[in-house]
Amino acid sequence: MTHPFRYSYKAEIAINANKDIIWKALTDLENYPLWNPFTPKVETNWKIGEPVLLTVQMKKDTSSIKQTEYLSRLNPPDELAWGMKWGVFLKAERVQRLSIDDDGNTVYFTEDIIEGMLSPIVHLVYGKSIQTGFDALAKALKKYMEKS
Repeated sequence: MTHPFRYSYKAEIAINANKDIIWKALTDLENYPLWNPFTPKVETNWKIGEPVLLTVQMKKDTSSIKQTEYLSRLNPPDELAWGMKWGVFLKAERVQRLSIDDDGNTVYFTEDIIEGMLSPIVHLVYGKSIQTGFDALAKALKKYMEKS
């Protein structure tokens, strides 16, 4: 059953680069600052259920936000996800997927689904910034991968 307070933010872009090379960029956390303007720092040990420490730049002119989420999926070279749960109050999962389109391009897709009693507040305060950040990181990943 879908939660009555559910918000989805997503971005998708076709990238003219090999899927395995893009996967390597998604899992090469040391180089996130080279291409990811939205989440320039991520730390994890890549074990399901373990912490993912995120530094998120919601807006250009503000301080970054540090948050801890937990690795929920890791299916190389197709999908990775992390998220958090605060009971009925807030649940979020951020998924990143790679697939191949009919033209042979790699399609990068990311989505963050946020739901729970506090999700309307998150949407009101951060929703526009999350969407803007996802759009920017998808474009930046494309630029970074196609120049390589």
